[in-house]
Amino acid sequence: MFDGDGAYWVGGVHALLEERTAALAWLRRAVELGNHNYPWFSRDRNYDRLRGDPGYDQVLTQVRRHWEHCRGLVAA
Repeated sequence: MFDGDGAYWVGGVHALLEERTAALAWLRRAVELGNHNYPWFSRDRNYDRLRGDPGYDQVLTQVRRHWEHCRGLVAA
């Protein structure tokens, strides 16, 4: 069984291997499992080859919104 971190790292390996479909599937799974670490996601070089891919951008937008929402709750 995977947690959000494990799924994220598996996705990163697929991204490095240029296996876009698998990388995106694992990234989506990581988010479903609760990994919303937008600051890390946005700079993780393992995913550089996916930047600009519509599917990747969609996931990152979702994660950014969730992260900003949570950050706003803490700041309030």
